[in-house]
Amino acid sequence: MKKLLVILGPTATGKTDLALYLAKKFNGELVSCDSRQIYGGLDIGTGKMPSNSTYEVKRIRPCRSNDIGYWEIDGIKIWMYDVVSPKKQYSVADYVKDADRVIGEIRAKGKLPIIVGGTGLYLKAIFEGLPNLAIPVDKKLRNRLAKLSKAELQEKLKKVSPEKWESLNQSDRENSRRLIRAIELDISPRRSPYGSPRCEAGHLRGGVASYNVLKIGLSAPRKILYQRVDERVVARINQGMIEEAKKLHGNGLSLKRMRELGLEYGVLADYLEGKIKNKNELIRIMQNKIHGYVRRQLTWFKKEKSINWFDITGKDYSLQIENLVAKWYDSAINKKNAKKN
Repeated sequence: MKKLLVILGPTATGKTDLALYLAKKFNGELVSCDSRQIYGGLDIGTGKMPSNSTYEVKRIRPCRSNDIGYWEIDGIKIWMYDVVSPKKQYSVADYVKDADRVIGEIRAKGKLPIIVGGTGLYLKAIFEGLPNLAIPVDKKLRNRLAKLSKAELQEKLKKVSPEKWESLNQSDRENSRRLIRAIELDISPRRSPYGSPRCEAGHLRGGVASYNVLKIGLSAPRKILYQRVDERVVARINQGMIEEAKKLHGNGLSLKRMRELGLEYGVLADYLEGKIKNKNELIRIMQNKIHGYVRRQLTWFKKEKSINWFDITGKDYSLQIENLVAKWYDSAINKKNAKKN
């Protein structure tokens, strides 16, 4: 049964809660696909905790250095939480390698792997691969580039690869870490020319090409998504998101690195540094930042044609999803039994 279920969509649509429900129904385990939930300690801001506060939550640490730990929520395992310290860099290639291994292990146990998350780049990397994904980090080059200001990095990328600069969106142009990676890729001896077909030397993808994949997308009218985001920001502030950021900083996470982690943590870094004067301003800025992220997610997923979309404001949407998954899941069992007979 090489089945793989994917629950995706913009933030604040209840993906994890739905995935937990389906995992109980169909003997599954979850694989988080979130570019920040991989970092330990980023719990409240990244929404690792389910909305149902009655769930029992356990964190299982790895026994050996090469093992991957997991969370267990209400008896369901969630993998790819707390994979690495937030002080360390963790690439898309790292994610593909680790998630691919976890998916294989879940399937080997006879369970259904359920990928859940909203990081479109990670999803694309798993299923399609990305050019240059396997090109390794050049630490010496990065150390040199890290000494440059954002404006200097922008000018350098314009010089070495004007085509790549033009291809970046505004968010990427304002992100020093992404600018450094873009420069690194362009001058790497293993690079593939910009716009060229994928080359084997720099191309990496997950091992799920042979899986039967069902993609479920959750969404809602933009106004509703913004409202849910706004309510969630306030709830997480009340839950202790500011205190979480202070603890991370107190444990050695620099404000520069916190800003690199993006969204909530970037705003929290400004708050801790005093650039944001009060909690109300913090909430407003954070809400607006996440609104922009929602728009980028919607644009990204709009390109994907194989997603079965469901409006979370619709009547009985969760039951419709359950019925669709059951039909897809049972078809594999019926085929397997037919072969035995």
